[in-house]
Amino acid sequence: MRKREKSPRIICADRFYMSKEAIEALENFGKVIWADCKNEDELVKKVRSTSAELIISEYFKITCRVMDALPNLKGIVVWGVGYDHIDINAASERGIYVANTRGSNAESVAEHVFALMLCLSRKLLRTCNFVRAGEWTTREEAGLPSQLAAQDLYEKILGIVGLGAIGSRVARIAHGFNMHIFAYDPYLSAEVAKERGAELVDFEKLLRESDFVTLHVVLTKETKSIINTRELNLMKPTAYLVNASRGPVVDEEALTKALRDEKIAGAGLDVFTKEPIDVRNPLLKFDNVIVTPHCAGNSKEALEATSLMVSKEAKRILKNQIPDNFVNRKQLAERGYLS
Repeated sequence: MRKREKSPRIICADRFYMSKEAIEALENFGKVIWADCKNEDELVKKVRSTSAELIISEYFKITCRVMDALPNLKGIVVWGVGYDHIDINAASERGIYVANTRGSNAESVAEHVFALMLCLSRKLLRTCNFVRAGEWTTREEAGLPSQLAAQDLYEKILGIVGLGAIGSRVARIAHGFNMHIFAYDPYLSAEVAKERGAELVDFEKLLRESDFVTLHVVLTKETKSIINTRELNLMKPTAYLVNASRGPVVDEEALTKALRDEKIAGAGLDVFTKEPIDVRNPLLKFDNVIVTPHCAGNSKEALEATSLMVSKEAKRILKNQIPDNFVNRKQLAERGYLS
């Protein structure tokens, strides 16, 4: 009698949303283990006795040590877009696919970026506090303090750093405000940028001329602290910085100093170097800084789309197919794992 093939097993390294449909799709390939571990040691101990072929992770660091505890590992699927918590080199050396869910939350993040931009330009935090403090005592606009005067987005210059799935959607929304759109992306041609609704420019021009600068890059050695003292000093004193990508792409000390010295007009931040952010972080003391808890992609629609994309990528890997959104294609090819 033919020996029954062992079902693949899937490790969910941390807790993240999965729809009922997505969970059922995963379970069709075998037992799903929710590791729910606090650290690497716990995860290694829990998975070592399994024959798991796939790990799904949102934020949990997947290191070479974790990979070596799983000799049957075929792939790692990131729940989300950023993959800075995955050791890409270690995975590539072992012939392991690393896939993400690029584009699944793009609409949600793009809308959140505009929510931050509008909060900043309309001075919503200041005006809200003004009313709550009982300082609104006249209906005459002339009686309102000058620091509450808003700024229109209409026909302003928007600088987008990274014109990928999210950056492209930001550009599309910006056209509704008749904004002129600059983009900096070293991986795109001017023709592709134009197709995505933006004028491709160099980084310095974008910083010098934009009224709003929004960041949409993955965290790598090249993008870490891409916004530092020098870059902030290039920006207009009336310009705003928005970051909904990864915290470490902005040097927080440099940003704090720039805000204190009024080098820029304000910032909208959904991500931070340390998360959750320390309540003593000086960035929280500015009333021209809007902060949110890394929730730009946290809409109902984005959660559903992301969970379904995770299950689809997992299915492809477990069926020995190349994932649609795998991020280490170049590294695997260089090591001879791809023909």
